[in-house]
Amino acid sequence: CANGGSCFYNEENQRSYCVCDLGWTGNTCLENINDCEINQCQHGATCEDGINKYSCYCVPGYEGPFCEVEINECSSSPCKNGATCMDLSGHFSCHCTAGFKGETCSVHINACQDRPCWNGGTCEEDISGFRCNCPFGFSGRYCETEMNECDSAPCLNGAVCQNDVNSYDCFCPEGFEGLNCEINFDECTYGFCKSNSTCLDLVADYGCVCPPGFTDKNCSTDIDECSSKPCKNGGHCHNLIGEFYCSC
Repeated sequence: CANGGSCFYNEENQRSYCVCDLGWTGNTCLENINDCEINQCQHGATCEDGINKYSCYCVPGYEGPFCEVEINECSSSPCKNGATCMDLSGHFSCHCTAGFKGETCSVHINACQDRPCWNGGTCEEDISGFRCNCPFGFSGRYCETEMNECDSAPCLNGAVCQNDVNSYDCFCPEGFEGLNCEINFDECTYGFCKSNSTCLDLVADYGCVCPPGFTDKNCSTDIDECSSKPCKNGGHCHNLIGEFYCSC
């Protein structure tokens, strides 16, 4: 009997036989029992037969005598720069924070390298990757939007607003002036009213308060007091400023 088997003699049939040691079989104990036929290897592990035993060879991501324990690949903290580690079957994955890339998020990204900012905006790296510092007159993540300065309705008194880059122009209606057409222009400065009349500034206009003896818009017309023929009995009328006298 081979491999440690014990030999016994049967007197009844006058034949000898072998009682094999554990792990062996056959008439003379020459056959190794395949212990892998019934095994507890898990998760796709490979079973290797031994003498009265077997071994489990685990696939990546598992360990233990029967490969029953899943390895936490994140336990070694492989992800860098604040990245989040996700444990997967046999490997891990890193979810990188803004500004980093690579399998373990160890590569710093220069977010400003490609010059993402438009219209003269300056690029500055920050926690979100980058930000654009826009010049006056532009807004948006990339300074791509031209601001409409007319949106705030800066022009007053019915003026028309025209937008420009970082500025605006107000086209004032008649009678107004100033950057925002906020000033009611004083037409009395032109001296339209004559004959010592009093000028009244109006909206886009003026009025003249005439002294006695004058009329029309500018008080430039002398009223003819003799037109009503005030002199009686053949008297001659003399027109004066604001009055008359009669030569009898």
